[in-house]
Amino acid sequence: MVSSSEAAARFKNLLSPLQIGNFTVRNRLLSTAHGTGMGSMGLPSPRMRDYWLSKAKGGIGLIITQADNVDPSGGRGGGGIQLWREEIIPPLRQISAALHDAGAKFVLQMNHSGRSTYGGWMALEPVWSASAVQSPYEYNNETPFEMRVKDIRDVVKAYGSAARRAQAGGVDGVEVHAAHDYLFQQFMSPKSNKRTDDYGGSEDNRLRFLHEALDAVRAEVTDDFCVGIRINGDEDNEEGLTIDDMERIIQKITARHKIDYVSVSGGSSGRNVIIPVNIVPPGQYVPLAARIKQVVDVPVFCVGGITDPVMAEGILEQHQADMVGMTRAHIADPEIGNKVREGRLDEIRACIRCMEGCLNSPVGMSCVVNPSVGREAETELTPAPVKKKVMVIGGGIAGMQAAWAAAMRGHEVSLYEKDSQLGGQLLTSAKAPARAEMAEPARYFTRQFQLLEVPVHLEVTADEELVGRENPDVIIVATGGVAQWPPIEGIEDGKAEGVNVYLARDVVDGKVEVTGDKVIVYSLDYGMEPLSAADFLVDRGKEVEILSPYPHIGQVVERLMMRPMMLSRLTDRGVKISILTGIKAVRNGQIIVNNFPPFGSKEWPVEGVKDLVISAGSEANDALWRSLEGKGREVIPVGEAQAPRLLFRSALEGFLAGQRL
Repeated sequence: MVSSSEAAARFKNLLSPLQIGNFTVRNRLLSTAHGTGMGSMGLPSPRMRDYWLSKAKGGIGLIITQADNVDPSGGRGGGGIQLWREEIIPPLRQISAALHDAGAKFVLQMNHSGRSTYGGWMALEPVWSASAVQSPYEYNNETPFEMRVKDIRDVVKAYGSAARRAQAGGVDGVEVHAAHDYLFQQFMSPKSNKRTDDYGGSEDNRLRFLHEALDAVRAEVTDDFCVGIRINGDEDNEEGLTIDDMERIIQKITARHKIDYVSVSGGSSGRNVIIPVNIVPPGQYVPLAARIKQVVDVPVFCVGGITDPVMAEGILEQHQADMVGMTRAHIADPEIGNKVREGRLDEIRACIRCMEGCLNSPVGMSCVVNPSVGREAETELTPAPVKKKVMVIGGGIAGMQAAWAAAMRGHEVSLYEKDSQLGGQLLTSAKAPARAEMAEPARYFTRQFQLLEVPVHLEVTADEELVGRENPDVIIVATGGVAQWPPIEGIEDGKAEGVNVYLARDVVDGKVEVTGDKVIVYSLDYGMEPLSAADFLVDRGKEVEILSPYPHIGQVVERLMMRPMMLSRLTDRGVKISILTGIKAVRNGQIIVNNFPPFGSKEWPVEGVKDLVISAGSEANDALWRSLEGKGREVIPVGEAQAPRLLFRSALEGFLAGQRL
């Protein structure tokens, strides 16, 4: 921890104000547009207000809404604000006032998703685009309806009307979304625009739709109202727009229109790298913003998996951008602004860029390190009316969250962990290539327990005798899960004749060493474990093939960013992936595989491979809590101690167990 004056000097750029159009933001911290799923029947909701307000109170400079659609043809679902409805104005005005009272500025992003519309097929309506070029996205891989000129004019009008409603709702500005393979980019890019009329062909024709929409927006708002634009710096694919193209295009746009800022992102058109996950270095799109900054005279925003305020300060100091998007970072910790200003850097809950809760949650937005996100009202940590003695057994994500939440409420908490440090399976994940950030929660909670004076007992295996001595009022058991051995003929007690057999998590954890040059990774688990194990082995020079008996691999891994990027990484590194292929047996020193029933019964030996790594998920380590239950104390099992589940679910369950005491 450093003093506030030292922090002000160290972060002189990040903490300095910035003029954007007709308003001034208090610092250069930005939360860019991202899906929240918190709309209520298309209207701004109290959950949206609470979510954004937590960031405003936390000291952020500027908040931008999710990509809100201007017209039903751009999608009705997704939990956003339906900008074609007059009813949005009163609740939007209330939210704007609340954020302003907390010191933040508030911009609404206007969008039409085009062929990237999530809900088109569910609504029995075709998705729209510049041309009938098939969408590259898994979630909506259909060929769109080529918009007529009439449709284009209707959408142009919709943008103007949406901007009018936004200003009436008290926001500080609007941002026109022209990136990420949404409708405007679909018109701008020669990869997706094959039209032969006035809206296709030449670059100027492909820009015509966007120009008309920006004209319509300006015609419906006051002259001093802020209008920004979000663009891709580079599409990063063949036939797509490059940074050289975008430098030229943005100059055409800013020359014709009063644009108050440019937000520069990247990725789209099937590459699915819009949000750089933790297998990609942070700051990926900063160089694109730096290029755009050289050719415009308005503030430029940058993004790209930036989670560290020190990195953000460096970007500003080097004049690569004027404002830094730290969007997922503010999901993980909405108080980054206050903590930076007060010099409490060691208290920041850093985003681990796993995408598990913010993009992969079927129960609304969540976060591995901040499970209260999106549930701010119902998860407030108020002082407990009755103080209890709480014993938490297990220092993985569920146990750490439970101990922290209970301690924040004022309970007397102690934490017991059998290993030499906190973190559980997070520490194993962090040993996989490019995933060191997965260990960050262990650092954060270790520091929090120091500040909260929570005793942490390491290298202690808790049992009934220890519980009896400690005599707690409540026992939260977070003993996690243990790796499963699947039933495979020829493998007994983890051993097989003539073949070396290993568990994937033991390999990544460094508990065992794979000796052969060729390795089979058998994926019976739909998560990251088999993918990380394959990546780990390739790093050590192994020739790797992943076998899965199922039609998919990594099915529960976040599907828009993490899974395609991880699978692309593995295939680029030479990993062979074979689906619908199971392991029948290990016989006579050979691995026998088969076409998994009901897809066939053929079986054959794998030649030249004597090393088999198995990933079959977890089973609950539940013996302790079951032995304690019904003996006069409150016993609460959480996380994988109760049943295997994704990381963010364990985190949420642990947090709620502590918060509800």
